Amino acid sequence: MVLKLAILGGEMRTTKRSKKRLWIVIIAILLLVISAGATTWYLASHNNKQTNNTKTTLQGKQTAATDQTKTIHMAAMGDMLAHDTIIANATTETSYNFKHYFNNIRSSYSNADVVFCNQEGLSAGEQYGISGYPSFNAPKQFSADLQSGAGCNLINLANNHMGDKGVAATNATLDVWDSLKPLAVSGANRNAADQEKVSYTTVNGIKIGFVSFADFNNNQATPDYSVNIYHDEQLVRRLVTAARANSDVVIISMHWGIEDSNTVSTDQQNEADLLSSLGVDVIIGTGPHVLQRVQIIARADGGKTVVWYSLGNMLSSQLNINELIGGIAQFDITKTANNQINISTPTFTPTYMHYEWTAAQAANNDLLARKNAMIYLLNSAADPLSRSLFNTTVDKQKQYVIDTLGPEVTIK
Repeated sequence: MVLKLAILGGEMRTTKRSKKRLWIVIIAILLLVISAGATTWYLASHNNKQTNNTKTTLQGKQTAATDQTKTIHMAAMGDMLAHDTIIANATTETSYNFKHYFNNIRSSYSNADVVFCNQEGLSAGEQYGISGYPSFNAPKQFSADLQSGAGCNLINLANNHMGDKGVAATNATLDVWDSLKPLAVSGANRNAADQEKVSYTTVNGIKIGFVSFADFNNNQATPDYSVNIYHDEQLVRRLVTAARANSDVVIISMHWGIEDSNTVSTDQQNEADLLSSLGVDVIIGTGPHVLQRVQIIARADGGKTVVWYSLGNMLSSQLNINELIGGIAQFDITKTANNQINISTPTFTPTYMHYEWTAAQAANNDLLARKNAMIYLLNSAADPLSRSLFNTTVDKQKQYVIDTLGPEVTIK
């Protein structure tokens, strides 16, 4: 009996120990499973996080590369001439309003970041006498309205009329533009040191070097530095070389050519070739008062120079229909991620400068009798053309533009 109890007690102790060991094993297994699960979750989570970080980094690199591609949309217009008729039609009871001339065309280039304009003549104000051809001097309001009405912010002052009233009037015109603070002004100078300076501006992350030259200055009594003359080849080389070394894109304004000629002269072609060889990206031509062709010159450095030989007149009251057909050149300037500059999508929107004049007034050469002066987009100019003395149509004038500018540009 005692023996049986002892054995039974031993079995009972053995069973209790076995159960205890079993629970320990079970707990150990559970801990291992939990640990393995936790480890698996951690590794999966960590790997997923690394994958997400990699995608973000790649996307960030892609975004950065995209951000490095910069674009400027540029517009350019030809000669702005403050003839007596233009001034008379802008005169108000107390001042002048030149802004309204651009009411019909401004929307066609409202997306332009840079708007080039050639102010052909002074805007020194009443102190120097307001006058039109042949000695131009407009009210100071002329420049202000070119800026606020036409959107002009890249200003050429290198032209043959900039010295018409002498050095003091040239300096007064520079003072006006200094007060208006456009993106850049070039072409006229207060002294020899100023003539050696390139005008720079940065737009949308692209640095522009802007330099202007003229064929000649009507007033030979003014100093050589007063107006940049491109026949001084060393001056051209110095300024353009400096612009090329210190900017992304080089834009040159050239006031050149034969007046009233649609044909590009040998002089113009030679100068364009020189400028192209110096690495110029865009040449904007003014001076002939009529349109001339567009050319794209391949450069030795692999780039291209886009040449608008003449944009004609924009604001004027000249007498021939070809002198009243101008337009708005537009193109994109793109700086790629590897700092390459591309000039693309050149277009031209023709304009018509209108005024009304009777046959009798024209026969008497009564210039100040002209009224209702206004600029129109050529495509919308059927009615004003019918009220002119030119006996022409929109279609005829548009064909003239297409034939003159050539195949390198799209006519709108």
